[in-house]
Amino acid sequence: MWVKEQRKFYAFSLDNGEHLWTTDSEIYLDAYGWGNMEHEWLFTDKYLYSTGVGGIIYCRSLETGKTVWTYKANDPYQEYLFTNNWWQRILFISDGKLYTAHAEHSSLNPLPRGAPMLCLDLETGEEIWRADGLLRTTHWGGRAIIGDSIIAMMDTYSQMVVAIGKGPSKITVSIKDNVVPLGSSVLIDGTVMDVSPGTESSDLKLRFPNGVPAVSDDSMVDWMKYVYKQFECPADVEGVDVFLKILDPNGEWYSVTVTSDRNGVFSHMWAPSVVGEYHVTAAFEGSKSYYPSQATTTFGVDQAPAAYPDVPTAEEIAQTTVNRLPAYPDVPTASEVAQETVNHMPAYPEMPDIPEIPSYLTIDLVIIATVAIAIIIGIVSYLALRKQK
Repeated sequence: MWVKEQRKFYAFSLDNGEHLWTTDSEIYLDAYGWGNMEHEWLFTDKYLYSTGVGGIIYCRSLETGKTVWTYKANDPYQEYLFTNNWWQRILFISDGKLYTAHAEHSSLNPLPRGAPMLCLDLETGEEIWRADGLLRTTHWGGRAIIGDSIIAMMDTYSQMVVAIGKGPSKITVSIKDNVVPLGSSVLIDGTVMDVSPGTESSDLKLRFPNGVPAVSDDSMVDWMKYVYKQFECPADVEGVDVFLKILDPNGEWYSVTVTSDRNGVFSHMWAPSVVGEYHVTAAFEGSKSYYPSQATTTFGVDQAPAAYPDVPTAEEIAQTTVNRLPAYPDVPTASEVAQETVNHMPAYPEMPDIPEIPSYLTIDLVIIATVAIAIIIGIVSYLALRKQK
């Protein structure tokens, strides 16, 4: 029995009406509200859970009435009108967890920002997850329900009915060059995407034309606020682990785990060691947020081409050609040819004095001598070349 004036529960035996225990008083604000709607309680076979306007969740032993734990749904920015805690409504109990959310029967507009939805451990009150500003429930629109691990509820931030739960994923894998020579590496890459029905809406397709990446469980709350409520993209978002398995032509396996990035992309460079066809399987084994998915591709390895000698450079070719040319005798200079000609001329007796030759005749003699020397040089060169041939 709940007595709102005292903010206490009283327990009586169904067998004889004996009073069994009385709880401590709850926060003064829990005196407001009516019925099991604005101050709410649910129980299991061990515990009684209650909360209300005051925004504190209480867990009490059904055997003794003693408080086991409490949780304050605090509002650090004091958006909420009446208190520093968010008014809570118990939604349901499932799988050892207590689910609550903020609700108010006649809130002011604009609605207070950052209202939390909570998932708490039944035994300890430990916060399993808390999503501030993602979803806000309602008193008048009905209580949230759960079935097949999917929560369906009215979200009064968006005025839409939404579903929360584990969603499908899609993984792709490819090889950049699907046939490579032995000794080369291959680059394996792909993506892991969230393909939940919500990602098919037109507004999300406009914001995420390449799809919505799948992210880690630890990043999920802030990521969902970014995707569905246009909050700022979290700076520390993490991807998911992808298990790569490579089967070589001999039936041997190679495996490695890589992590996708905030865009859903993963990659791994690997060097095959034998010739033949390889099969690559990329598997996302699922998480608390996504169901698993996998994809397969293939690539081939050819025998490496025969090694060719190094091609010489132009300078090396020119030097080799010069080195192979036959050796030629030294060609005498014009002065040496003239001197040799003079040395072989016969000696003549002394001639009588000859009158001085006019200057114009001297010039003619010089020209004649020069032409004669040139003819001699040409003859010598021609004979030398014939000899070499």
